[in-house]
Amino acid sequence: MKQFEFEFDSIEQACDGVSGIQRILGRHPFKDAMAFVFVGRFPEKEVERLISMYDACLPEVKRVGISEGYATDFRSAVSRIKFNLVLAECGKVFYPVQIPCNPGYEEAAAAEMNRFLDAIPFVKGVAFYPSGLGINITRFLHATHSSAPFFGALAIPRYESEQLLSDGILEDGYGIGKEIISSGFTAMVIAGEHVNLSLDYILGWEPIGREMEVQLEPAVPGVKQIGETQIRLIDGAPALEIYRKYLGVEWDEDFIINVCEFPLMVQQNGVDICLVPMNSRDGRLSLIGNVEETDKLRFSYSTREAILSASLEGSKRMAAFEPEAVVMSLCGNRINFLRQEAHLEWDYYRRNNPDLVYCHGQCEIAYKDGKGGVLNSALVAVGIRECDGHGSAESYIGRNDFGETPKQGPIPLEYRISHFFHVMTDELVHLQHHLEDEVEKKTRENEGLSFHVVQTLAEAIDAKDTYTNGHSSRVAAYSREIAKRFGLSERKQNEIYMMGLLHDVGKIGVPDAVINKPGRLTEEEFAMIKTHPATGARILEKIREMPGLAVGARWHHERIDGRGYPDGLKGDEIPLEARIIAVADAYDAMTSNRSYRDVMPQEKVRGQIENGLGTQFDPAFGKVMLQMIDEDTQYRMREV
Repeated sequence: MKQFEFEFDSIEQACDGVSGIQRILGRHPFKDAMAFVFVGRFPEKEVERLISMYDACLPEVKRVGISEGYATDFRSAVSRIKFNLVLAECGKVFYPVQIPCNPGYEEAAAAEMNRFLDAIPFVKGVAFYPSGLGINITRFLHATHSSAPFFGALAIPRYESEQLLSDGILEDGYGIGKEIISSGFTAMVIAGEHVNLSLDYILGWEPIGREMEVQLEPAVPGVKQIGETQIRLIDGAPALEIYRKYLGVEWDEDFIINVCEFPLMVQQNGVDICLVPMNSRDGRLSLIGNVEETDKLRFSYSTREAILSASLEGSKRMAAFEPEAVVMSLCGNRINFLRQEAHLEWDYYRRNNPDLVYCHGQCEIAYKDGKGGVLNSALVAVGIRECDGHGSAESYIGRNDFGETPKQGPIPLEYRISHFFHVMTDELVHLQHHLEDEVEKKTRENEGLSFHVVQTLAEAIDAKDTYTNGHSSRVAAYSREIAKRFGLSERKQNEIYMMGLLHDVGKIGVPDAVINKPGRLTEEEFAMIKTHPATGARILEKIREMPGLAVGARWHHERIDGRGYPDGLKGDEIPLEARIIAVADAYDAMTSNRSYRDVMPQEKVRGQIENGLGTQFDPAFGKVMLQMIDEDTQYRMREV
């Protein structure tokens, strides 16, 4: 395998340069050929003219690439074209594919990619260049099933910095393959029995500070958004506020440069991933990469020495692999951060591969076996070879890539600051987790105390009725089982159990003589009984720590048809918890001794509940109770 680098400053120069590429092809025997094409600051129409020239003059050269970013820093973008030729000498190695894709159809596109990969033997890697800020790259990657690594970068749109920051995108970036596509996936599959590929994801930033909770803004169907994630809140405040709070930075055209030292960081599957916001609106932050509601964000920190040390170590690993071709993707944030020293990163790799190619994408991609994905502030280096070589082909994703601290002489200040931040952060996170454990412990203790108080009160209420002792505990148990079978969360099950324990607390205001009367109640006595739901609700509403307790007490005697009491609610007007407790309460009333009758036969109980579906009982919860009755072949559930 051989690699040749060409770089042009204009479309005309690139067209004129085709003759030099043809001479290379004529001098070197090859069995397959491809080119990485990275185009910066040229609109699609101009690049289409160049692609037509390549089709006519270089038909044997397959291609893959994107519109890329910046040469020196965020503000000083330059127009240029990179054409990097790679020749395979042992056989067919390169398999190009383009899959146009609109937002929302990423999984279908991944299925098409899977079919393409399944037809190729010995897949070793996929050079992968998505285009379109609205597509979800992570969703696509998670839906692919290849064990080979994906690597590359996202096409960068053609914009000025201040225009993107004010939502003024001129046009999307684009992928370059057989055609130019503005939304979709352009890739080159690299395969072959004798081909080896080594991937290295290098970061250099380390987490600093405490973990922060996030709340995301849901995607709105049909509305285009920048990136995969819109963060609405961080630690309960508008997301942008954390930059004002911790860095004193406002959202303006200098924002990305001002925060380049401190990218946000998330850890997913053991891999640290940096995040640099690319847009802000109404205090929200738009991120190109993926963040889940369950993720914790932290700031990260690094020094120029640490990042360059990590890159140097990566170049040594690459040299040991002995690649014949090298392709790199670097984030513009590394250039913002390293400034005039940015060139050292690719210069380290050029020592052994002078014709390597690198691009600056909107973000980088390194993904294998569920690890990695869409990255910011990263360097992704990939080596390819056809010969055996001496180094092993590996994918380094998630490794500790920090360089070593100098062991002799005075230690540079930035190293000492980095080490100080690292140790202080570890101590802070340890303290945070310790406090969280203490809070969880106290919460469990308080919940246990609350349960004990509630259970004691329920037993005191049941003791008023000599015939139904244990009624509240049984109703609570039946209610929790119904909630569990209906698929409610464990927290909701426990809440309903507590409500069930206190559903009859209002009977504390009903005379014992009325509750224990063996015969039929008079209208006046029944009216007294009917006051217990409202009385119970008034008692429980005063418990501010558990406001939901009053729900079960007030409405467990309501009916679906609206003929219940005390408020005559019907259907879904009755709270879900009360509808569950109502059927559990009725079951226990029929299956326990009462002052006016004995336990009813199970078949009759079942018939009463079945006949009450849609009138007295919520059909969904009533059917769950019927299922429980049918499973209770020995009629033992009533003894719970």
